Amino acid sequence: MTNRTKGLLFAILGPLLWGINSVVVDMLFAQGVNARWFATFRLIVAGAVLLVWAYLKQGNQIFAPFKRWRDAGHLLIFSFLGMLFVQYTYIMAIEAGNAATATVLQFTNPIMIAIFLAIRHWQLPARQDVIAIIFAVVGTVLIATHGQIGTLAMSTPALVWGLLAGVGAVFYTLLPHQLITKFGAVTVSAWAMAISGIGINFVNPVWVDAPDWRLPVIGLLSFSILIGTAFAYVVFIQSLAWIKPTVASTLGALEPLMGTILSILIFHIAFGVADMIGSILIISTVFIQALRRTI
Repeated sequence: MTNRTKGLLFAILGPLLWGINSVVVDMLFAQGVNARWFATFRLIVAGAVLLVWAYLKQGNQIFAPFKRWRDAGHLLIFSFLGMLFVQYTYIMAIEAGNAATATVLQFTNPIMIAIFLAIRHWQLPARQDVIAIIFAVVGTVLIATHGQIGTLAMSTPALVWGLLAGVGAVFYTLLPHQLITKFGAVTVSAWAMAISGIGINFVNPVWVDAPDWRLPVIGLLSFSILIGTAFAYVVFIQSLAWIKPTVASTLGALEPLMGTILSILIFHIAFGVADMIGSILIISTVFIQALRRTI
C-alpha cells in the first residue's frame, strides 16, 4: 500500500469518527455534562493516553520536540492555536446548537484555507475558489436563517461558535505538517492535547462542574475520548504527512454528512429544505476546489 493510499484511508476514517463523535458529544450534553468541563477533561485524558502509548512505542524519543526551541515553539503554537482552538470552539458550537449545524459550519474551513493561502502568496483567488466562497456564504446564510432571510433561525452563539470552529480547523490543518513529518502523528497529537488541556485547565478546572458518573456518561465519555478524539485526531494528522492538506479537507466532507445523518436519526432535529440546500452548498465547495486541481 502506497503512502498516498494510506493517507487517503486515514483522511476518510478520521472525519467519519468525528462525525459519529459529534453526536456522542450531543448525547453527553443531553445527559447534563458541562461543555467547558468536557473540553478540558477530554483533552487532558486523551493527551495522557496518547503520551503513554507514544512512550511505549518510542521511549524517550517522545521528548524530541523539546530539544530545539524552534520545534518546541512550533508545538506550543499548534497546541493552542490548532488543537485547543478547534476543540473548544467545536464543543461550544454543539452545546449552543446541535451536532449537525456545528459540523456543517465548521466545514467552511476549506474556503478559509483557500483565502489564507491566496493572501499568503499574494495571489487573487482562482475562479473556482470565488465560486466556492459564494457557495459557502450562501450555504451559511441558509442554515442560519432556515431560508427566511432577515431572521436568524439559530442562536447567535451557535452561529459564532460554528464559524470559529471553522477558523480553528484552518490552523489545525495547516500548522502541524512539519511537526508530524519530523516527530510523528502520535507524538504531536499527544503533546498538543496534553499541553492544551493543561492550559485550559487554569480557566476551566476539571474538578469544577464534574458530571454525575453514571454508566451511560462513562460509556459516552470513553468513546468520545479514546475513539472520537485520541484515535481520530491521530489518524487525521498522520494523513497530512502523506497527502496535501487540501486533499484531506476534501475528504473531511464525510464528517458533516455523518453528523447530520446521525443527528436526524437519533435526535430527530428539524432539518428542512433550506438547511439541506445550505449543507450541500457548503460541502460542495471542497469538490469545486478539487476540480480546479484536476483541470
